[in-house]
Amino acid sequence: MPPRIENYQGREQSFIKHLFLNKYLESAAYKLFQGRSPVFNFVDAFAGPWRVSDTNKYSDASFSQAIETLESVRRALIDMGRPGLKVRFRFCERNPASVAKLQQFAAQKPEFDIQVFSGAFEDNLDGIRAACRDGFTFTFIDPTGWNVESSRVFDFLRNLNGEFLFNFMAEEVNRHAGWDGVAKSVGRFLADPAWKAAFEAMPEGSNETKILQLLKAKMKEARVATYLTDMAIRKPREDRIKMRLILGTHSGFGVEVFRTVQEKVEKEAVRTRNAIQTEESGQSQLFPEDQIIAFETDRDGVGCSAHIGWATEILLSTVSKRPGIAFSTIASEVMEQVPVRTTHLNKITMANRKAGLLRFDLPNGKRTPSPETKLRASEPQGD
Repeated sequence: MPPRIENYQGREQSFIKHLFLNKYLESAAYKLFQGRSPVFNFVDAFAGPWRVSDTNKYSDASFSQAIETLESVRRALIDMGRPGLKVRFRFCERNPASVAKLQQFAAQKPEFDIQVFSGAFEDNLDGIRAACRDGFTFTFIDPTGWNVESSRVFDFLRNLNGEFLFNFMAEEVNRHAGWDGVAKSVGRFLADPAWKAAFEAMPEGSNETKILQLLKAKMKEARVATYLTDMAIRKPREDRIKMRLILGTHSGFGVEVFRTVQEKVEKEAVRTRNAIQTEESGQSQLFPEDQIIAFETDRDGVGCSAHIGWATEILLSTVSKRPGIAFSTIASEVMEQVPVRTTHLNKITMANRKAGLLRFDLPNGKRTPSPETKLRASEPQGD
């Protein structure tokens, strides 16, 4: 069952976060169980529970959302004739009171394979790795700030077969990262004690965008993922960025699913923000809700005109430098950087083929490139 907004009053940004987690896990699990592996391990590295409204079922906590989502997928596929599917849940939490609640929650659900680890995530990596001994592992890393020893976490992620979703706490980073008093902790977060020099050498920008860029660079350097794509989640009541969800994956399919889910979640974020404004003002909106959602997402959402222009620029530049690149390869690389989907990239390639800027052969009977289609820049015509 997807998260319910009424359980997130005053922390609606967590509703958007959990909605994204719910929808991504659902798509990933269906794909995985129908091809790659019969075993899905879900690791919640900072499980809580923290601020929850549903203290009976914890339906507004990430670990409960994961159980509901993955078990629903597993049951649906078993009903479709795919037996032998297994989901393991590995929850880690350092706060003793929260650990006790997790253990009680697990004891009430003996039908599920739940294991609770007490203490810091970084101190439990070997045990969690052993408890995810086979199958695909999805790790949800949702700290309350940047108190993470990333070098050890990177080692853990690199040696697993799977993906991770990292909640980058943009608001806290933006507010504090430039202060010398937190330099050491930021260094642990970035797995780079000497991070300050690189930070200060970067072009002008907010603290959070620069730290995000450094973090992604360190993740790539540590080989924890081939693709690192992210989306911003805003505080609906204040309309400013609260967090960014970063997906780390080695799969182009994962990048496509991320952008597809982002497109859906962006619409729900606008709906949530609009409902709050209406409630607080006591006045109805001038335009229907669907029109407001369409206007705002067309302005800066997945596939908006600005992002189409950005994606076009990257695609043409990449094809020029790497002639013969496969459409699937360039699609994943563009989607990693730009909030667009494969459907948008199909239109971009066809439009630029028609304009004489790209050349490629279309598969028989197809109107768009296949994943294997080789793209090349058109050669300039002489006089």
